[in-house]
Amino acid sequence: MRVDAHQQRALQLEHAISLLGDPAADADIGPSLIENYWAAAFHWIAYGCQQKHGQHKENHTQLGRYLRDLGEPVIATRWDALERTRQGAMYAYNATLADVERARDDWQVIRTWALT
Repeated sequence: MRVDAHQQRALQLEHAISLLGDPAADADIGPSLIENYWAAAFHWIAYGCQQKHGQHKENHTQLGRYLRDLGEPVIATRWDALERTRQGAMYAYNATLADVERARDDWQVIRTWALT
């Protein structure tokens, strides 16, 4: 995928996040929000890596390790945390409001990094 396509997909996912609504008003949207924060973060990481390092990874397998190898330990830590939050929401039924907020915080740090 081209780097501009990664950026576009991240923006599309963020648009979907805005349409889903407030997880405090409807807890059932929590897993979808977490999944979209995770997916948007993945695309921002691809975009940021290409912009900063001239290369990016096209899948999320071992993405934290890849980021550490590029010298991006803070983003790797945020990605790994977001990956755990996603797994908890998708497979362990952990999608509380606090989990959604953690996912949003990790996504925001990743997005800011990608765009600076």
